[in-house]
Amino acid sequence: MHILFVCTGNQCRSVMAEYYTRNSLAKRGLSDPTTGIIVSSAGTLHYPPHPADPIAVDLLAQDGIDASSHMSTSLTSAISGSADLILCFEREQISDLLEQNPLAGRKVLLFNDFVNVCQHLRADGPIAGNTVSDRLFEAKDCVSMIRPFLPKASETEDPHRKSRDVFERVYGEIKQGVDNILNAVA
Repeated sequence: MHILFVCTGNQCRSVMAEYYTRNSLAKRGLSDPTTGIIVSSAGTLHYPPHPADPIAVDLLAQDGIDASSHMSTSLTSAISGSADLILCFEREQISDLLEQNPLAGRKVLLFNDFVNVCQHLRADGPIAGNTVSDRLFEAKDCVSMIRPFLPKASETEDPHRKSRDVFERVYGEIKQGVDNILNAVA
């Protein structure tokens, strides 16, 4: 299972989500060699690689996560094509991604939409599947059936060039969402 987080510049939200998810998987003993779960990130803007926002790096560091060497990656159809689950933070990013790669439609979701799906499925009992990857695939495959029963998912605010308070709020939202996803499938 390859999880791809996508935001606009791959400098703030997707970076925080990628590194926090990797760290959370490792803490749960579910890192890549044992689960086959790969986590990466990219941005819909196409400009030269640049480092993650210093506030994002600092917030991750406060949780013991080192993202200091992160360099942004521009989203390509090859990147989205290699992913099994693509989580975007805004609906416009989904539109941009699908314009570039229409075949990704069945695997791209708004981050908070997938969080809602996982919470709903967990409330109904264990998600079907023998492994974390199996359960992530199952959750993704259930989206169209259960979406009508879920609240409309909110977008995640872009903290780029905003105050530290906004970064902290966004990081908190991402952490809670990732924790809810992993609690549902782990």
